[in-house]
Amino acid sequence: MLRAVSSVVGPSHVSTDPDVLAGRSVDHTGRYRGRASALVRPGSADEVAEVLRLCRDAGTHVTIQGGRTSLVAGTVPEHDDVLLSTERLCAISDVDALERRVAVEGGSALAAVQRAAIKAGLLFGVDLAARDTATVGGMASTNAGGLRTLRYGNMGAQVVGLDVALPDGSLMRRHSRVRADNTGYDLPSLFVGAEGTLGVITALDLRLHPDPSHRVTAVCGFDDLAALVDAGRLFRDLDAIAALELVDGRAAALTGEHLGAAAPVRGDWLLLVELASDHDQTERLAEALTGVRTCGEPAVGVDPVAQQRLWRVRESIAEVLGVYGPPVKFDVALPISAVPAFARGADALLRRRAPDAIGVLFGHIGEGNLHLNVLRCGAEQERDLYAAMMDLIAASGGNVSSEHGVGSRKRKYVGMSREGADIAAMRTLKTAFDPTGYLNAAVLFD
Repeated sequence: MLRAVSSVVGPSHVSTDPDVLAGRSVDHTGRYRGRASALVRPGSADEVAEVLRLCRDAGTHVTIQGGRTSLVAGTVPEHDDVLLSTERLCAISDVDALERRVAVEGGSALAAVQRAAIKAGLLFGVDLAARDTATVGGMASTNAGGLRTLRYGNMGAQVVGLDVALPDGSLMRRHSRVRADNTGYDLPSLFVGAEGTLGVITALDLRLHPDPSHRVTAVCGFDDLAALVDAGRLFRDLDAIAALELVDGRAAALTGEHLGAAAPVRGDWLLLVELASDHDQTERLAEALTGVRTCGEPAVGVDPVAQQRLWRVRESIAEVLGVYGPPVKFDVALPISAVPAFARGADALLRRRAPDAIGVLFGHIGEGNLHLNVLRCGAEQERDLYAAMMDLIAASGGNVSSEHGVGSRKRKYVGMSREGADIAAMRTLKTAFDPTGYLNAAVLFD
């Protein structure tokens, strides 16, 4: 089978080197490992489709890999799989500034798409800390969110067209030049969030947005998480809100100690607020801050340099989390009102199950999409902790996944967030597209 695959993509784009495969079979955190038989790097949508057809006919499992930034072991193979990488699918067309859209291949890095948008005087609506490596095809597959979700929505809100290589080796192209296309099923939305279980996204038409000419940023400190949540509700409803980020004071202390990125204000909890518009929002922000119970004066940035300095306390978290080894990650969506009780419950759970561990909570408080990272937690402690934390999330009225997807790490907990009929319907779709179940078989379904 690999000889046939080599004839499709070229021998230099197929590898069975054990060291290469070992490096490609471990997840982004380094905690979860699998096994693979080959790495294949197609260079076009047609090549992707033909590789899928060959693997299906040979009864070989396939795991799709983009930037491999999954935090739920979504790209870790479990069946001696062929790894299908989209890294060569990285072309980006000229931006259509009139229609505010751009056509890109699925393996394009987020940062490259952002640069293309900025060059055209526009903005792409999704931003992540992993922007240099995360691919837009993978982000669509997980319906990724990020730092701008509150204003622009998740990845699905940016997708206006798709090319998908289907499990049977055919290609589906769904594109339209019109803004309102209500002709039949909304097929692009079917593949957004499917985590590669229904096909390989090879290209996308992405919506772009006007880039606001004025921004103002503030970081506020709080001694009490409930007070921060109250402030978050106030800022969330402002018309010009562009970002609203929670930062655990413990994370800020780590970034200060290890990266020199000290918090600009004191507080057990920090709230980063950014307003953006076509006119100055400084007075609007100052007015809103008067109704907020902070534990000191906020730090405010009105110029790009000062704003970048304030953002560093949030964006440095990802860099510092590995100080104590790979963290255990919990990506959770919560009702905003439940956040303080969840934080207390998580701390209590850690004291009981992993007393030496450090829990760090941060994320997009405007929507209740948060990331709990547990540092200094061994593998044995993780086994004892993971299910208990899932139970706490469910008991708090939350969803076991907010924006990282299910992957293989959370697949047995999907029933906590979806009813049986929902899961049955998803399985029906999976079977319709992939009757043999060979594509991303480790992902989503237990």
